[in-house]
Amino acid sequence: MHLFSLENRKAFAYSVGDLTVQAPVRRLRQFVHHRRTSRYDHALLVAYLSFVLARKWNWDSRAVARAGLLHDLFWQECDNSWSLCIHHPEMAAENAARLTYLSPKEENIILSHMWPAGRHLPRCREAWLVDMMDNVVALLDYLGLSCRWNRQVEAALLPC
Repeated sequence: MHLFSLENRKAFAYSVGDLTVQAPVRRLRQFVHHRRTSRYDHALLVAYLSFVLARKWNWDSRAVARAGLLHDLFWQECDNSWSLCIHHPEMAAENAARLTYLSPKEENIILSHMWPAGRHLPRCREAWLVDMMDNVVALLDYLGLSCRWNRQVEAALLPC
């Protein structure tokens, strides 16, 4: 299955389309993340890559996509403080719960995405996956390599 196959793109759009049109999620475009991208683009790529892998492995791809998109749902500038690094998953989970219903799995995915730096342990394989993809995408962001993929993921949300 190709990473950006029509099937993956449609299924992803179906899983997160209601969230990507919400003003609080779209507001993430205003925040620079990892020096080279927006927080929205970072979260969208984490969500998409996690979704495709979860789908391939027959895991809970919907929970992965939704929690992956919402894992950095906070509206403060990152000042490279350790405190924000450790506490933003709680802020993101609270904000996400105000926006939509979170299953216990989705809540754990959001809360544990900074493990081991954060305080919450991933309690399911989907949480481990999003934690890993968050780190991979952060590295791609810092290296300036995520831009091309970000455009393809954004296109996945457009009507086919």
